[in-house]
Amino acid sequence: MSLSAKMRRAPMRAVSGAFIVNSGVGKLGADEAVAKQLHGVASGTYGFLGKVDPKLFAKALGAGEIALGGALLLPIVPPFVAGAALAGFSGALLNMYWNTPGMHEEGSPRPTQQGTGVAKDVFMLGMGVGLMADSVLEPAHDKKVEIASTVAERRHGKAARKARKEAKQARAEVRAHALEVTRATQADLTKKASKALDKAQKKARKSDALKKAQHASDVAAKRLAGMRDEYAPVVAEKAKNLRGAALDARDEYAPVVAARAKQLREAALDARDEYAPVVAEKAKTLRDAAIDARDEYAPVVAERAKTLRDAALDARDEYAPVVAKRAKHLRDAAIDARDEYGPLAAERARQARYAAREASLRFVDATADAAATAKGKAQKAVR
Repeated sequence: MSLSAKMRRAPMRAVSGAFIVNSGVGKLGADEAVAKQLHGVASGTYGFLGKVDPKLFAKALGAGEIALGGALLLPIVPPFVAGAALAGFSGALLNMYWNTPGMHEEGSPRPTQQGTGVAKDVFMLGMGVGLMADSVLEPAHDKKVEIASTVAERRHGKAARKARKEAKQARAEVRAHALEVTRATQADLTKKASKALDKAQKKARKSDALKKAQHASDVAAKRLAGMRDEYAPVVAEKAKNLRGAALDARDEYAPVVAARAKQLREAALDARDEYAPVVAEKAKTLRDAAIDARDEYAPVVAERAKTLRDAALDARDEYAPVVAKRAKHLRDAAIDARDEYGPLAAERARQARYAAREASLRFVDATADAAATAKGKAQKAVR
């Protein structure tokens, strides 16, 4: 497991683990009233807990929370196991929250004032799922880091090899250039000396020029020695600089490359030793569980499907004629009621309409008489 993965998971594990351990310690010393309250809320969702003594239930719940918090706080517990335990515990609390009346609004997951404290357990569910997902995806991340390190190592090795090759080529070029310059200078001086010697010999044969020829030979020798003294230190200094640069490059990159290769090799060995047994055991467990589930439930599912299909066919054969006969009776009764009560209803409607018209006429007449009487009384009062 890489250090970055441990640092990434440490805040979630530390915070949730400390909170759950503190809650468990508080439940171990709970009094009778608190124990009964916890037991009542839990047994309302999980009925089988109703047979457990409240004090015993509170202590068992506290011990379980302490164990879960300890598993989260201890780094030796694998993150997948700790995350699965945290997700299961918070899932049980959220199930109790959903099935307890009064903790959330009707038909909505939004908590009420009473259920806000329990609804906050959704944070622990998210932490548990996050730990599980991170532990599952970590091998791929580590593989990516390993590949990137390998590529970087190869690039550094390639750069070091290229530097050594360039230094070697530079040394060869310096040597070749120095040798070429020396040869060219020597050939030039030899040619000039030969010409001077020939010329001196010719003059000596013509006249007394032996002394001059000797002088020219000495001058040529001095010029040759001077050129050798001038160019030899430059060539030697250039070769020394190139050799020093090559040695510095080797001293600089060789320890870095060796240390990086050692770290990558140790990380690969640690990852192999840590995850290979877990992955193999997990794969074996899942394969055995799948085989057991298939062997156990396949016949039951087939038998249940056959029973339901037979029951549906029997119900159809039994109730279809009854339903059709009942529908026919209801339709005939509706037709008879229409034929029997239709004329009577029309007559009653006509009579009601006539009575309403008569009542309105009487009301209008009575209103007119009352208005005339009131007008006469008002006129008399004015007089």
